Amino acid sequence: MNGKYSKEVARAIEMIWMSFDPEEMQKGYEMLEKAAENGDADAFCYLARCNMGEEYVWDGGGFATDEDKASQLLKRSILLGSASGVLCALRNDNLTPSVERDMPFGSLADAFAEISRQAECGDAFCNYMIANVYFWGDYMVINKDSADDFEDEESYQAWAYPIAAKFYERSFDAGLTAGFGNYRTIYESELGDIDTDCYEEYFERLADGNDPRVCSDYGKYLEDEYEDCEEEVFGRYRKAYDMGDIQSAYNVAVCYANGYGVDEDIDEAFRYYLIAAKSGHARAQFQVGNFYFEGRGNITQDYAKAFVWLARSYDNSDEENRWQQAAELAILHQNGLGTVQDDEMAFKRLAEVEDVIDEVWEPLDAMVLNALGVAYAFGRGTEADIEKGIGYFDRAIEYGSEEASRNRARFKKGVFGIGGWKLR
Repeated sequence: MNGKYSKEVARAIEMIWMSFDPEEMQKGYEMLEKAAENGDADAFCYLARCNMGEEYVWDGGGFATDEDKASQLLKRSILLGSASGVLCALRNDNLTPSVERDMPFGSLADAFAEISRQAECGDAFCNYMIANVYFWGDYMVINKDSADDFEDEESYQAWAYPIAAKFYERSFDAGLTAGFGNYRTIYESELGDIDTDCYEEYFERLADGNDPRVCSDYGKYLEDEYEDCEEEVFGRYRKAYDMGDIQSAYNVAVCYANGYGVDEDIDEAFRYYLIAAKSGHARAQFQVGNFYFEGRGNITQDYAKAFVWLARSYDNSDEENRWQQAAELAILHQNGLGTVQDDEMAFKRLAEVEDVIDEVWEPLDAMVLNALGVAYAFGRGTEADIEKGIGYFDRAIEYGSEEASRNRARFKKGVFGIGGWKLR
């Protein structure tokens, strides 16, 4: 309840949320710890944010996510009188009734007013927090009577988004990039009175700064929206990676793989795919698995390594985006390549691909069609349905599968026609 941040907290915020330098960020964290030891309420709040994960702080800073620790630090900050702690806790459901009852503010509106005063004085993070209050709808919690002013969510957004946009812009002008994702949502909603020139001006300016995430996102924006800018797109992706955004290694890899903005180099593509894959990027993990599955560039075919990476990618992907992994895993399971032979698991993965079989690429399409034929015709992993299996063999043969031809040849047609297929 001091009306402004201490010099130590203000400096620590700059080091942690504006430098994107891991060493600087760690020094800022240590500065917060010392300030907290001296009873600085806001220091507890920002220490909490450092432990809340990538939605609250750049993951390149190396801070461990610890929600329990963050919750305790945040509550401590509120009880000591941090208005920032109040708004942060309101945003992430840490403002329990007991904490709200014991906080040294007359109301949530009082805490909001204090941060508003700091925002008006130009503080970057306070402008960002005020913008979030409007953007996320916390304003209606702080001012409960206001909820009656809006018929639905869209009517609220039509009122709140233009206000939020102005506060985000003030935070950008003061050097903070944290709110750009929300700002982009406002722009795309067309409810925030943000014209394209203004949006792109902020986007480019922030991309030229220290935040590798915005730099990478700007590259993707240029790739999607404009033609004849391949070299700049590649340059943005590469710059983001060089600034410490490991996830951008995937975009760099795709550029090398497709000769987009840089000379095509499949081996360089694999090198960057592997970097991104090791950081947990699901699509990069699939690409690494695919390299080993097919044997591409200087990478020798290795089914054991393919299985490891494909399984990781499968586990890290949502259900709608893992059929490609499932297709290759099915082949490995059915044939015991790089893993234990398992018909039931093979068919389980094949079932995920069966409805999208026309989207499978060459030469995997023929392999999957043959695998489906094997599963149905020979009853491997599912009940036998020879007619269905033969149908899949015939489709695989059309794609040039010699294995499907051999499997198909094992059946002869009975005198009673349909349903009369038998093994030779």
